[in-house]
Amino acid sequence: MLRYFACLMISLMILSSYPVSSIELTGPVAIISNSIDMPTAEKLKSSLTAMGFEVEIFPPERLADALKYCQFLIVLGGHKAAGVSELVAPLLSSEEKSNLERRGYAYYFIKRAWGKYIVIIAGNDRFGTYRAANTFIIKGMRELKAYMESPGIAIVLVPMGG
Repeated sequence: MLRYFACLMISLMILSSYPVSSIELTGPVAIISNSIDMPTAEKLKSSLTAMGFEVEIFPPERLADALKYCQFLIVLGGHKAAGVSELVAPLLSSEEKSNLERRGYAYYFIKRAWGKYIVIIAGNDRFGTYRAANTFIIKGMRELKAYMESPGIAIVLVPMGG
């Protein structure tokens, strides 16, 4: 029992050395969109601006500028979307890609890449991407904040012998 307590105390001391901070989602936000999803990008920009964010829309070829600009990045379109497929395909799992190929599928994916949090908002078609953007505004912002506040460290305590 004393060993478990000692392990717990050591673990707590290690964790206390990591700074704990609250991340505020204040923006600025960059949206990467092709011309097909531009109406969704404009709607998303309007919604995020109403929430107090500074938002800019960038074409896919200006990814580097978007990354310099933003706190987090939103990419509209999936692994088969014109212009953004090269950006998105390496970030999605094979299961996520398979889901996006199903008729009517629409969702958002929160990833970490290029030193930023990336939100991929995609559907099976442009209408699905629009629906996924609405879902992201309704519930995804809270989820993104939780991801950004997470320290990314997990400790698993395993009892050792007798």
